[in-house]
Amino acid sequence: MEQPTQDLLQEYENEINLVPVLPGIRFLNCLIDAIVFYILMIGVAALWGMSLATRSLSVYETQEEINSFTGMLYLITFSVMLGYYILFEGGTKGRTLGKLITGTVVVKEDGSPIGFREALIRTLCRLIPFEPFSTFSGKPWHDRFSKTWVIKKPR
Repeated sequence: MEQPTQDLLQEYENEINLVPVLPGIRFLNCLIDAIVFYILMIGVAALWGMSLATRSLSVYETQEEINSFTGMLYLITFSVMLGYYILFEGGTKGRTLGKLITGTVVVKEDGSPIGFREALIRTLCRLIPFEPFSTFSGKPWHDRFSKTWVIKKPR
């Protein structure tokens, strides 16, 4: 028995439009994700503050303790940032809360969904100093190095 041929119009309608979204939408994504990140950091800081309060640290800390505290703060901040972007973009096939709200998604250059590898590359690129200024050249570094695009979510 012969298999029916696929309707060409159906295939055309399922095709993904790989036109990147406008910079304003990307800025809105960034702004929403920054707000979510700071809310997460407030929660982490509150938990950390409660744990420090139970240790009843004295006012007269040594410079070593202050340096250790600062290093731990940087480590926690980077961990929360890495966790947020990698878990959301990798786990939801390219969407953070900002992208969910604006109806956008990150895809590979061939239009397929991204995985944890691309999410990791995108997130590590966000740590490069002056990376936000790469948007002025057209395609930001975190898209260029991970070979991804941010597009409108297909229906």
